[in-house]
Formats: sequence, C-alpha cells, structure tokens
Amino acid sequence: MVLDRLPMRKLLLPFLLLAVTLSLAQVTPAQSANPQFKVLAFYSTKVEADHVMFSDGALKFFADIAAKDNFSFTATADWDDLNDTTLAKYQIVVWLNDEPAKPEQKRAFQTFVEHGGAWLGFHVSAYNDKDSNWPWFVNFLGGGVFSMNDWPPLPAKLTVDDKSHPVTAGMPPTFVAPANEWYIWQPSPRLNKDVRVLVTLDPSNYPLGFKDILKSGDLPVVWTNTKYKMLYMNMGHGDKIFTTETQNRLFENGLLWLGGAALEGPANSPTAAASSTQINPHAVVVNPASGKVYAVNTSGGTVTIIDAAKGSSLSLRVGDEPVSIAVNAVTNKIYVGNAGSGTVSVIDGASDEVAQTVTVGSRPYAMAVNSATNKIYVSRTFGDTMTVIDGATNAASKLKPNTNADAMEVNAGTNKIYFTNYESKTLTVMDGESLEKTAIPADVHLWGVAINPTSNKIYFPAAGSSKLFAVDGTSNYVSSIATGEIPCCVAIDTSANRIYVANYGSNSVTVVDGSSETVLATIPVGTQPHGIAVNPTTHTIYVANTGSNNVSIISGVNNKVVATVDAAPGPFAIAVEPNSGKAFVATMGPKNVVVIDSQSSMKKFFPSLRRKKTEPQ
Repeated sequence: MVLDRLPMRKLLLPFLLLAVTLSLAQVTPAQSANPQFKVLAFYSTKVEADHVMFSDGALKFFADIAAKDNFSFTATADWDDLNDTTLAKYQIVVWLNDEPAKPEQKRAFQTFVEHGGAWLGFHVSAYNDKDSNWPWFVNFLGGGVFSMNDWPPLPAKLTVDDKSHPVTAGMPPTFVAPANEWYIWQPSPRLNKDVRVLVTLDPSNYPLGFKDILKSGDLPVVWTNTKYKMLYMNMGHGDKIFTTETQNRLFENGLLWLGGAALEGPANSPTAAASSTQINPHAVVVNPASGKVYAVNTSGGTVTIIDAAKGSSLSLRVGDEPVSIAVNAVTNKIYVGNAGSGTVSVIDGASDEVAQTVTVGSRPYAMAVNSATNKIYVSRTFGDTMTVIDGATNAASKLKPNTNADAMEVNAGTNKIYFTNYESKTLTVMDGESLEKTAIPADVHLWGVAINPTSNKIYFPAAGSSKLFAVDGTSNYVSSIATGEIPCCVAIDTSANRIYVANYGSNSVTVVDGSSETVLATIPVGTQPHGIAVNPTTHTIYVANTGSNNVSIISGVNNKVVATVDAAPGPFAIAVEPNSGKAFVATMGPKNVVVIDSQSSMKKFFPSLRRKKTEPQ
C-alpha cells in the first residue's frame, strides 16, 4: 500500500503556520568581506506545521554557523527567486521544506545544477510521486519516488555507511537521530550506479512507527548523486532536528563539502528494499457482552473471531487491508475499517457473518462507537472530514471539514466524542447531538486518547513533550502529569482509578493516581512498549513491547512486573477478556493474534483456523 501522505497534507493544511521570523532581508549574519561561498536557502510558511518548525530551526542553525565557517547565508520564502539572475549570485541552493512549483522555477534550477551549482535538500523538499511530473528531478535524486514512511515521527538509530566521505568526517559509526519522519523511496537510490549512500537507517529500529510501520530492509537516509554536486538528507520534520551535536555536525559537514565539493564516486552494494505496513491500536478488540474477540489480519483481508469461552476460532473475509475494529456491545455489531477498500464491514455478532459493507471514503483508520446513540464515527488517513454511520440503517454521512483524528474515543454517557491529531496542539471535543466542536489547548504531537466514564476524565499523551494530559469532561479543565519519554498509549483501570501510560522512548510504564493526578510509580518493561491494556477485575496490566517481541504483565496491586511472556514478532496492540482472564495480542508476524493466559503466564498461538467465510459484495 502506497500512502501519498505529503501532497495531501499540503492540500489539507495550507494554513498551519508557525511564526517564522527570518526572511531574505533578515538572514544576514556577521560575515567576512570575502566569504568562501554563498548559500541561498528556500523555505515556505504555508506548509505542514512540522515542516515549518524544521525550517525555523534550520534558518537559525545555518545563520549561526555561517559566520563561524566563513560563508554567506541568505534565505527567502519567495520561490520566484529561483531564477537565472538570482541564482547566478550563489554557489549553493538549499531547499528546506518545499520545492518549486512553477515550470520556470524548475527550469532555472535545472540550469543551475547542470552548470555546476550545488544543492542541499532536506526531507519533504525531495518529495515526488507519479503526479509530480518532473522526470528530470526524479533522475537527479537518484531515480526513486516516495513510497511510504513511518508515522508518527520517531527517533532512530542511523548507521554511517561511508566513513571516508567528507560529509561523514568525524562521525561515529552509529548515532541516534532525533524524532523524524523516515521515508522509503522506490526503487531504492542505492540501486542507482551513480548514487553514493552515506547514511542508512539501522535495521535495529524495525519495526518503527505507531501507525505507519517500517518493517525491514535497506532504507538510505543520506546520499549524493555523483553526477551532480548534490546532497539529500531525509531529516527535516518537527522541532527536534537540531537538538543533537552529532547530527548537527553532519549538516555542517554537508554544506561545507558542497561549498568546495569534489565529486566522489559511488560505493554501494545493493541490498533488500525497505518494506512497510499500517497498524492500529484497535486491531484487536473484545465484545464485552459476548466475550468474543476480533482481530484484523491486514495482509490477508480477514478478521479472526475467537470465542474465548469455547476456545474456538474462525476467519472471516472482510475488505482489503482491514486495520481497525470497533464494537457496539448493545446491538452486537462489529465494525471493521478496511483501509485498502475504503469501506467498513459490519459483522453480525450472532451469526459471525458480514451483514453489510458501507463505503466511507479512502483509508478509514480511527473508529469509535457510541452505543447509546448507535452511531459509529470513522476518521480517514489524510481525510479532512469524518464519516458517521447510523447503526440502525448503516447509512453514512460526512461531518463538516477539519474534523479528523489519529485517535478517537466516545463517552456514551455524555454523548461526546474526543479525538486527537498528531499535528494539532488540541484535544477536540465534539457534541454528538449538535456536532459542535470545542478545541482544548494542550501541547504538540498528541498521540492516543482514553476515557474513564466513571470519573468523566479524558486522558491523552503528548509524545513530543513527555506529558499525560487530563481533562475534566464537565468543565474542560486541563492538567498535565510528567511521564517517561515519548508516551504513546494509555489505558485505565476504572475500578481502581489508575492510569497507565506506556513510554516508548524510555521503555517504561508510568502509573498515575486518577484522584490526585500524581505519579505512583515508573515501571521498567521491555523495549519500545507500544500497546497497553488493563483487566480491571484482577488489576492486571499487559504491555506489548514491540522492540523486544514480548509482553510484560504488571500487577496493579504492587506495581511490579510479575511475568514477561514471549510473543510473535512485533506485538503492538492488546485486548483483555476479563471473564477468561486472557489477553489477546495483535502482532506484525505471520500469526496475527497471540493468546496469553495470565494465570499460567504461558503463551500459545491460536490453533489453525477451521473455516473461512466470504464477505457479500
């Protein structure tokens, strides 16, 4: 599945602006009378907010090092400056967060580099796909087009491929780069005989992402096409890019090399191309009324249905690439979001048959059910609106624009829908009756949401600032609690009023008392905890450690890990069936669901599926 994320973001987010205080006239750092070379950097302000954050940091970074390294640095947000007359005054052109749109701008740039001018491009500035219609630039970049990326942006370990190149001079063999969105290009630039790859994503990162997942293979990050004076660097998303000295050295080396570049020959060995997939924290769910468990098999286009009491299972054909499931326990209907076919499959929980298929638009992702009103809410990746399905008739309607979610939950008791978006700084509250929305200010890079209906509190982590936010559902009063690094998911023990936050970056779980909103404990778990679930009956917490391929079982009584159970590769989501005391773990491996019996701390793969059913068309 190819996700054309970036052009859609440019279309959907044209007004997400950050304050950019540096302009063509203002970026004039102290320089000597005779700089060794002159740089002209281009950036845009009316693009994705995280790309503006990056350009803001880049303008300051390069302006600061210009005086130290004796070069001239000028920046402009006017892409019409990409013309023959202006370019003749400079030796290096830098694209920070965008690329030229007009034919005359593209022609001037091509003339510039073909006559010896140098180019440094960051992240989205190299974006191209089947709709870009600039074949020369595709060849200039090395022949690859954008295919996929991890989402949301995360830090990653990088490997220096070529230690002899001036760009990587003084670099360690490996280093951890700050949070960034890492791109897959197809075909890989490494396959081009003229490309020299300098830095690569280290395989130890896999799987990488909470939603869009990088799974395996060779993923070049920094390279040069040796036919030109050019250097591409994948970094460039968010506000943390310039926070590490090691990566900053790479940027500085790159610009200085281009300023006096002697072309270097390629030095690559072809390797397996990178691969990717998409996941959702609701890939496995429990119907509390029937005790049945439902888990998606994204690659197979099926849902595994498990009867925990009977110990039986079956596989039901749904749409293409199912990623998420929501349950209405009152009506015994199960809703499956099929990202590949743009539909929602409605399963009758009594017959285990697909009763109807509802078209909702491309790439449905987050879903939530209001059992009181029998409404199902569906958000779509890259979509600017949300689809609402009437559970009684299966009729679908769309909400007003600017209604989208990476994570979403419903409080049926208050008829309110809560959702977060990674690129928004707010928790959005939508009234289920009037559909009016309220934005509650929080912080950048929100990921996940959970509701305690007993206390009417809403909790959502901020991955970018290492905080858990708590909102009073009555007053909308907001408070925050410090967590570990990159908190990515949250679960609630409603009977004990405790909140558990999995910290992907610090391999821990933060335990919060819901009454006092204080941290009770920080519990070490496995590597890259990614999913979390609670059995409120036994006060047992299950943590899916995606990086270490296991599940930590925590006693909520003493806040200690009581068992660590091996799981299939890439466990990422968990659902608990309280009556049986079993946890059901969604994985990225060939077995889409693993069953854990906490009583024996034993893991077993579910038996071979005994029958298949086909979805009606």
